[in-house]
Amino acid sequence: MQISNIDSLFFSIDINDYEKNNQELIQLLELYKLQAKADTLQDTYLDYKTYRFKIMPNGLRFHSFILHNEIMSISISAHRSNNKNNYPVAVRLKSLFLWQKGYLQAYEDSINILKDIFKGEFIAEKISRADICCHTDSLQLNLEDVNNFRGTFKKNEIFMTNRKLSGLTFGTFSEKNVMLRIYNKSLEIKQSGKTWFNSIWETQKMDIEKVWNVEFQIGRNFFKEHNIESVADFAVKSRSIWELLTASYCSYINLDNDNISRCTVKTEWEEIRQAYNGYIKQDLIKRDKQMRCTADELLPLLTGVLISYGACKYNFSLQDVLQDFNNDLSEYLKTKKGNADISELLLKRSQYIHS
Repeated sequence: MQISNIDSLFFSIDINDYEKNNQELIQLLELYKLQAKADTLQDTYLDYKTYRFKIMPNGLRFHSFILHNEIMSISISAHRSNNKNNYPVAVRLKSLFLWQKGYLQAYEDSINILKDIFKGEFIAEKISRADICCHTDSLQLNLEDVNNFRGTFKKNEIFMTNRKLSGLTFGTFSEKNVMLRIYNKSLEIKQSGKTWFNSIWETQKMDIEKVWNVEFQIGRNFFKEHNIESVADFAVKSRSIWELLTASYCSYINLDNDNISRCTVKTEWEEIRQAYNGYIKQDLIKRDKQMRCTADELLPLLTGVLISYGACKYNFSLQDVLQDFNNDLSEYLKTKKGNADISELLLKRSQYIHS
């Protein structure tokens, strides 16, 4: 048996007129942070409706304040960054919340919590990391199974507990912004104290003593490459992401052919690959391909405009039409755009589209 979910979810929020709308909150957080620094033996808390957040005495890069509790962590900027890619509010949804609610409901509930805390319209969202996983009691690995994995990863590590295999990692997060962890989850929860997983597994009729976790940690660069901007984008593409990674990034195989690319995939892995079959599926499109498609879609419009422009000028060759357009564009930029440089305008628009 198996069960799938997102084990950690990180995203950030941009808010209209952030500093103006949240000046009172920022001032309050400044006072609470000073209090937390002054008395490190006494925790400092902030209450919002039914939620209580502990205020940390430290901050992070780009974020001056950190609020956290057992379900989520919120990093908050004192000022809106000049870099448009650095949003003032960064959120991490924790494992307990995601498994209790299901990741989509947990995400929706977190947005409602954020709207209770922050004032102003939420104008943009950016997903930065997701740990997408499958818990299974059909995958039982031993040390001799380590060589039965193929994929595009360059590095793997082995972890042992009491001289038995307890976990494997494939790849590094800095390499492709993706890494895979496979480890004995039953053993891990005994060490971490997350025994609340037992009731979830029992509901799924899983053997709580034999559960392993197959988990891909995915970062921002992977999302950008596949044109995934928000949690909603991720939600409709999570199945395709899982199927891609469990096929190309790493597979658990039978060593039944001298050519490793021709080895068959083990039955247990085929079942794991189907862990997200109940989810909506939208195919992944890489960002460069998406941009080419968008440019191609503009061709009919540009063709029609140039034909009309040439006809108005009584020009009947493409070379004359383009020459006239170049001359008229230069005059337009002088009179309407303050003599702006067309190369600079193109660069700025390109940076905006590809950011």
